Amino acid sequence: MITSSYTQQLKLEKHPEENQLFTRDKNDNASVVFSGTVSEDNDINILILKVYKDGILFEEIVPEIDNNKFNFSTIIKAGLFQYKFELYHQTDGVKKLSFIADNVVCGDAYIITGQSNSHASSLQSNYSSPFCRSFGVKTGYEKYSDTDKKTRWGLATGNCKNCEGEGWEKGYDGGWSTKIQHGVGVWGMELAKLLVEKHKIPVCIINGGSGSSTIEENMLFPEKSSLETSFGRLAYRVDQAGLKNGIKAIFYHQGESDSDKRYLSYADKFDRLNKDWKRVYKGLEKIYLFQIHPGCGSSFQSELREIQNQIFKRYDYVEIMSTTGVIGHDGCHFSYEGYKEFAQRILPLVSRDFFEEKQTSIITPPQLLNAYYSGKKEITLLFDQAIEIDEVLELKGVKYFSKDQFFFSIEKNSALINGDVKRIILKDKQIIIKLKSDKKYSTVTWLPNKEYLNTNNIFNGPWIKGLKNKIGALSFNRRIINNIDQL
Repeated sequence: MITSSYTQQLKLEKHPEENQLFTRDKNDNASVVFSGTVSEDNDINILILKVYKDGILFEEIVPEIDNNKFNFSTIIKAGLFQYKFELYHQTDGVKKLSFIADNVVCGDAYIITGQSNSHASSLQSNYSSPFCRSFGVKTGYEKYSDTDKKTRWGLATGNCKNCEGEGWEKGYDGGWSTKIQHGVGVWGMELAKLLVEKHKIPVCIINGGSGSSTIEENMLFPEKSSLETSFGRLAYRVDQAGLKNGIKAIFYHQGESDSDKRYLSYADKFDRLNKDWKRVYKGLEKIYLFQIHPGCGSSFQSELREIQNQIFKRYDYVEIMSTTGVIGHDGCHFSYEGYKEFAQRILPLVSRDFFEEKQTSIITPPQLLNAYYSGKKEITLLFDQAIEIDEVLELKGVKYFSKDQFFFSIEKNSALINGDVKRIILKDKQIIIKLKSDKKYSTVTWLPNKEYLNTNNIFNGPWIKGLKNKIGALSFNRRIINNIDQL
């Protein structure tokens, strides 16, 4: 803040803000710039900047004033400490305080965006840290008002102090329609916490999620005013925070609302969205994509999930994480503990990509590498890691078997056939499917669209998981079965 008595004589154009996070460079440093002017009729002859690190005087700078202008900088280090800047002016030997910015840190900045599962809040999310920051107001679809614009830097939260009602109290309303200052959602808060605790680097997360949004509603529309769109409101906050060139990664959980016939254009729209992100956020290095869970949405969820698989393979800077096997799924959203699992699953990937952490085990979800006929009535599925299978899951007195979650088609696009699996055998990285018939199938699918076959119950297991990491496998749809001509 600038003290009121000298705002006419001293005008700051660039300066740090209270609670601001500056992004670190490759040397774990950030440059904090001060620039501005002093009025021509002023009697200020000296400026003095005092920099404190965790309350201890760290540096003192006396910048040059040239033609009533000044421009200078100081370097701060990334780490779990906070800086305070005090700018003094001196007139006739008398030093007075002109400006203070306290609780400034240096660290990393990320974006989370997408549908409701990207930004659910919870009454149980009570963690707070001086090293977990955010900027502005998470508004969802709501207009970003002049009042919202007054909210600047602050401590990130996964809670919602303005949320109320039975749904909020019982945990099935995630505060999606409520404006939340510095709101980052449950798993955004958990991810920030884990990163700070593990790597000792402050974190800023800006969450721009909009519940039930299609991918198109998350895209940039140059013909619209920026604050009329979800993309624009998010970009406005990032720009106001001074982070457009400092965002390391975007975490994107979205797709349920595109599981109708819109799935046909999803890949092309993601390409446009990706280009928009790259153009606006110049420093963007990674995109972390979550494959959607069977649940709320329309009739082409299997197709949408497969497209998400292909997106991951198309771009070398896109990583994918499954949501299969995440606890607490209610048919659309997740419990507090389930959302925390999102963060726990994605943390090792972020640690690998941005902290050069060497992994001693597999940290990614199992994915199908190959499907082929290994016998007249036998199909082998080869995964990229050793796996385990929940053989059976009982829900409400009904048993659901893993062998019944595989679907086949005679031709690539013909109707899916279920019920032809006699048994399945697990062998390290392989699932060997023993068929009842000698039909020659062209494709294999794992998981129904969204419901257990012939029911209205949302599918929630049994699952295929990584043997060691316990992460649910990426579902797959209509994958080609090889070697059929060799039988």
